[in-house]
Amino acid sequence: MTKTIEQKALKFIDENNLINKGDKILVALSGGADSAFLLSFLLKFKNRFKLDLAAFHLNHNLRKKTALEDEQFCSDFCSKNKIKFIGVSKDIKAYAKKFKVSIEEAGREIRYNELAKAAKKIGFNKIATAHNANDNIETILLNFIKGAGLKGLSGIPIRRDNIIRPILCLNAEEIRKYLKANKIPFRVDESNLDSDYERNFLRNEIIPKLKQKLNPRLEEKISNTSKIISEINSFIEKQVELIAQKAIESDGKVLRINLKTILQIDKSLLGIFLKSAVENNFDFELYSENIFALVGLMKAQSGRSVHLKEDIIASKERGELVIGKKTFTKSMKPTYKIKVGQNVRIDGKLISIIKITGKMFKFTPNKSIEFISADGLTNDFEIRRWKNGDRFHPIGMKGTKKISDFLMDEKISSLKKNEHLVLTNSGKIIWVIGLRIDERFKVKPETKKILKLSLTDK
Repeated sequence: MTKTIEQKALKFIDENNLINKGDKILVALSGGADSAFLLSFLLKFKNRFKLDLAAFHLNHNLRKKTALEDEQFCSDFCSKNKIKFIGVSKDIKAYAKKFKVSIEEAGREIRYNELAKAAKKIGFNKIATAHNANDNIETILLNFIKGAGLKGLSGIPIRRDNIIRPILCLNAEEIRKYLKANKIPFRVDESNLDSDYERNFLRNEIIPKLKQKLNPRLEEKISNTSKIISEINSFIEKQVELIAQKAIESDGKVLRINLKTILQIDKSLLGIFLKSAVENNFDFELYSENIFALVGLMKAQSGRSVHLKEDIIASKERGELVIGKKTFTKSMKPTYKIKVGQNVRIDGKLISIIKITGKMFKFTPNKSIEFISADGLTNDFEIRRWKNGDRFHPIGMKGTKKISDFLMDEKISSLKKNEHLVLTNSGKIIWVIGLRIDERFKVKPETKKILKLSLTDK
């Protein structure tokens, strides 16, 4: 039995090219059966792969006494086997409360963040986690129930960046038989028996009944199906990537999707495309209700928006969907007074007004620097957010234009649109800051008093 299980894992590792000779692997060690098996297995075949091994343990501080005992067990295990050990303690409950996520999600986020930090610190090139076939089935079922797409139904990836899962081919029963046969100690996490957690509910109550009533080889059958779905998803992702190259613009903060381009693609790909586009630009998973909302938004009037998650907003603009984080500046005053020769800092930007001579006047295409005629203006200016009904005469254009329409023409998304500032004098809009001055205040040959307006990050 022992040799068969080892050969199964080795074949899986080789077929998927998970480990190369000379790799430095940091193993996520909880102390439970799966991670104890993984570390023992890699230790046994250390010479075969010429590996450097280290172990990482995260104390979630969810179980006071037993959590400390788990940490000590991991430390002792590594000490006995002469493996470098890294232990980290984090308050998972506090994190979950602060960011309004479940305990499970908080634990996952912190675990991967800390693993990445630890691997980088000690110069290791790979991280190995002990996910097994049962974990994969639970993940697929959870994703299915929550309405995830093809990617979610593909299950836990065998490899993601520098994270590898060498024992994803083994089920929990095989792992425990191996541990018993080789007298390898491990810890039992009593929280795994608490069915209040989603994954535990599936593990303890639903999956055993499915195996008993429907198919005792459930893990194998669902794993095979997930492989097929994964292959289909891989093909579709390549097609989606070709579409994305034509339809998407992103600066890392705001995602713009050209509607004319994506409306030409087959409807069956639309939801997959939107899911992929959003998830590749923002660190959260898009579920079916989000996708339906985005599809509905495509047909809505410009200016409409939907809330996706936390502070992520999608809005319909002219000819495009714009997705990004909603900006909030609650501390901003209604108005800021500023005189010639002064500057004011607002939301991390420095706005200044200085008087210059005609010799210093030099036109620049930089929209953050403007020159205006101050003839007839007072020395007192105001900076405020624009408001409904505001109009100005954009330089170079005929007639006046609503600020709201001008900002839309300039492709300022609704995520940032309402926060945009204007500079006024005696109630007249002089400058839509960072974009355009008013035609009526441009510098002319007969101008006597010239002011330089600047917007900088300093």
